[in-house]
Amino acid sequence: MTTRGKGKGEGGKATSIWLAAVVFLAPAVAASAQDSVVVIRPGGTDSAAARTLPPEVLAQAIAIYNDTVTTRIVGSFTLPAGARLEGRVAVFRGTLRVHGGIAGPVLVVNGDLVVAPGGAVAGDVLVVGGRIDLRRGGTITGEQASYDALAPVYRMPNGLLGVREPRRPLGDLASARATFHTGRINTTVTLETGRTYNRVEGLPIVFGPTFAVVGPNSVDARLDAKAIFRPATDRTKLRDDIGFIVSTEWRGGAGRRWFGFGGRGYRQILSIEDQPLTKGEAGWSAFLLQRDYRDHYEARGVEGYVYAEPIARLRLGLSLRRDLEGSVPASDPISLFRNQDTWRPNPLVDDGHYRTARLSVDWDTRNDLDRPSTGWLVHADLERSGSDDASPVALPTAVRPPIEPGRYEFSRIRFDVRRYARFNPAIRVQARVVGAGWVDGDPLSVQRRVSLGGPDILPGFGFRALNCDPAGFIDQAHTSLCDRMLALQLEIRSSLTLGVPFRIRNPDLAALQQILGIQQADLVLHGNTGKAWLTGDGPGRVPNNRIPSFREWDLDVGFGIDAGGLGAYLAKTLTADEPVRLIVRLQRRF
Repeated sequence: MTTRGKGKGEGGKATSIWLAAVVFLAPAVAASAQDSVVVIRPGGTDSAAARTLPPEVLAQAIAIYNDTVTTRIVGSFTLPAGARLEGRVAVFRGTLRVHGGIAGPVLVVNGDLVVAPGGAVAGDVLVVGGRIDLRRGGTITGEQASYDALAPVYRMPNGLLGVREPRRPLGDLASARATFHTGRINTTVTLETGRTYNRVEGLPIVFGPTFAVVGPNSVDARLDAKAIFRPATDRTKLRDDIGFIVSTEWRGGAGRRWFGFGGRGYRQILSIEDQPLTKGEAGWSAFLLQRDYRDHYEARGVEGYVYAEPIARLRLGLSLRRDLEGSVPASDPISLFRNQDTWRPNPLVDDGHYRTARLSVDWDTRNDLDRPSTGWLVHADLERSGSDDASPVALPTAVRPPIEPGRYEFSRIRFDVRRYARFNPAIRVQARVVGAGWVDGDPLSVQRRVSLGGPDILPGFGFRALNCDPAGFIDQAHTSLCDRMLALQLEIRSSLTLGVPFRIRNPDLAALQQILGIQQADLVLHGNTGKAWLTGDGPGRVPNNRIPSFREWDLDVGFGIDAGGLGAYLAKTLTADEPVRLIVRLQRRF
């Protein structure tokens, strides 16, 4: 049972957190322009590579640090004015502040170098996972190189640095790939799970080839053909046991400007909301605990799209699709625990053929894709969708008045803005503003409605505690019914010195460590506030041209430990009488 929070005695706290985040985000725009990022090739795989340290630079940094003639320092260190160091100096996970003089090369790994007025470095400087801050009156006489991307290294018991194995994505636990080359054509045959587990399909199996062509003059092409096998049987025959995705894309450009176009045909199961939890985490929750945090529907159709990348890391897109969206029932797949329980019903959606136009913008300046400490991540899209033969589901009139079968259309917006800032190698701050909902036109279809509640954006609240269902309405499916939602999350992270990352010598346990991503631990203080509501005129609604007063927002706070992929958090609401909740996450909250 989910308890809804109606008390608002702490509304002022929600306002305080909101204002604090605004103050934090505003100056960060200027700061983000100073982030130095080595760009190899924007877009696609190359943009991801730009946020990882080049192998030759990583090897150079490890060789310098592990050299016997290097003076190694762990943590932040300040060389006072008048003091002098001779020879090569290397600092790991800290800020090196130079007020005196260093006669020799300097290396900083996952930290910053600050040369203060009067400070001097007579040698080459290499900083990985940080920045060089040469202040007026300070001098560096050698060559300088800095990389924002964090070095994937750890400190071994003997004090030397070793390469940390990359974390294996959870979706790769049961996958196999074979790649071969024929001229310019690279062919990859994949057999894998659908990277999730849910109460509609069970564990979908995806199989098929991908053909990639590296053409002349920076023109690339790709053809992807995948079949989706659904082990869970649907006795109602509302969906097929086999789905598919067939897609192609052409991409060209030069320098930092790229463009592309493509299309796809599909018959697949889609999620109604992309929260709470990530797709992989929702799958593990369903498989282990028979708790599916998402709702699903089937889409069959075609889509075409174009996109452009006018500058590095900025992508603008336009897509048009037409598909048949239909309800699918929950099946009865197994779960490891609580298998005797009954799955939560999958809600009905507004069946029909839909035409949807979508505009999108993506901007990503993060220094690291998995463990960002600086930069921005912005995603926003606007959809205009309509149908001539929709069969709307009957909802409570307090949520949506009756809609006659036939034509209706609406617009919806979604956005997710994240800012990552580092005050020093040990202290980082992260902020996120996320929102979605109705813009204009007819009321939203069921498959595009929203809600809020734990364990993701507001972890102190129960699942879909903020769901806009009217008093007395009983819905075993616990359907999302809100028109709009808006939330703010704020985290302060501090590195913990608990002897991690630790290395496990047992091969089986070491593989588990690699899968879970147990690395350097962070202490995380977090605050979350948000609101989901019905828009329009009438009791319990908010006018279309405004958002709810901050006094009405719900708020929770808490803390936790994140071991680089396996985290445990405690959260407590401040606007409702609910118990402290424990949340286990398999990756970062955001």
